[in-house]
Amino acid sequence: MTSDRFPKRTREITVRVNDKELAQLKERQQGTTMARWLRDLGLGVSPIKQADPELVRALGRIGSNLNQTAKHANINKELDQNVLKEIEVIRGLIGQLLDDNLRGTP
Repeated sequence: MTSDRFPKRTREITVRVNDKELAQLKERQQGTTMARWLRDLGLGVSPIKQADPELVRALGRIGSNLNQTAKHANINKELDQNVLKEIEVIRGLIGQLLDDNLRGTP
C-alpha cells in the first residue's frame, strides 16, 4: 500500500558513466545507496556527512564542563561577567565547529 505522501517510484532513469566517473561517484557517495544519493542530490537534498566520533565525544565533554561551570557561576555568583561572556563565546564556537563538521558540502 502506498500513500500520497510516499508514492511508489515507478519511473527509471539510466545514466552511463565510465570507470573513472563511477569511481569518483563512489568516493563522494555518502551513507546510502547510489540511487538514493543521486536522487537526493538531483532533488536538492543537502547531504549530511558523518562527524568524527572522537570529535563529537570531545565536544560533548567540553560542553558538559562548560554547562557545569555556568551552573555553578549562576548559583554561587562566583564568576565575573567576563568569564560568563567567554563561556558564551566558547559555546558559540563549539556550535559552529559542529555545524562545519556535520554539514555536507554542496
